[in-house]
Amino acid sequence: MPKDDLAPKDPHDRLFKRVMSDEANVRQFIKEFLPKDISSQIDLKEMKLIPTEKVKGYNKYYMDIAVECYISNTKGQLYFVFEHKSYPDPGVLLQILSYMTVTWDEQRKKNVPLTPVIPVVIYHGFSSWNITTHFQGQFDSLNESIKPYIPEFNYVLVDLTQIPNDEIEQKAKSTPFLMASLLLMKLVALHDIEGITRIAVIIKLSEEERIILILYLFYTLDVDQDTMQRIVKELGGEKVMPSFAEKLIKQGEERGEKRGKERGKIEGKIEGKQELLIKLLRRKSGLSSSDEKIIRSVTDEVKLDAAAEAIFDAKSKEEVLKLLGQ
Repeated sequence: MPKDDLAPKDPHDRLFKRVMSDEANVRQFIKEFLPKDISSQIDLKEMKLIPTEKVKGYNKYYMDIAVECYISNTKGQLYFVFEHKSYPDPGVLLQILSYMTVTWDEQRKKNVPLTPVIPVVIYHGFSSWNITTHFQGQFDSLNESIKPYIPEFNYVLVDLTQIPNDEIEQKAKSTPFLMASLLLMKLVALHDIEGITRIAVIIKLSEEERIILILYLFYTLDVDQDTMQRIVKELGGEKVMPSFAEKLIKQGEERGEKRGKERGKIEGKIEGKQELLIKLLRRKSGLSSSDEKIIRSVTDEVKLDAAAEAIFDAKSKEEVLKLLGQ
């Protein structure tokens, strides 16, 4: 898919990539969530993450997560392409096929043997996943005489909504951040507020990990301010994020409402997002007065949201400020 640096990142996508950028989490996921006939054949000690950017023609494609690992007792390699979905996507099979062909085309150009690709789709949406798991199944009707000429492959579906919470906890108990993230991805989709507040493992996470998860809730949960503040308190967020995002934005909106004009509401909301970004950047790397001035000059909500969501992945404040067009 083409990359747009100015588009706000999907919070589901951002959390998923953040969690699965840790090889320990990927190893645990492969070991516990994939079918045993696959996971038992993988040498997880030799597994490694590989670059997900693939170039084909003039377009760049970004796989969610890709890993390289050896099959036991063979010299072959497997590429697992993890693709997460928060809604049933009829185009997922074509998307996977594009990843496969780009990977194999790159290998052909390097004159190296083609390697198998095992696609893994991780789903956490509210609606039931009703997409066929094999490529030929997406055709309305396919005569038997035609089937040999049509590509065919399956993908592994990991539907988090169909896995009990205690089973997710058990499978990911050695990787707390993975456990908490998978549970939140599931419970947010189901809008299970009480279930979210009972994820005790979040309290034991690092400060940065807790903030990442709280921001994920802020961007994905549609609840009133009181409910959001209760969730943050239950998850220990008040200790690591006293200037909670929802509170800031709500305060900005209230200032706008006092002006009695719709324009005032919009300005207040933008002001709240500016304050959020300033406070988060200040905690991460420090800000100069000129940096703050730059942020306060930005009134584009899309850019402000993109910068706030990118803050924990960015290696420097300059990367964040670049998303503001600076």
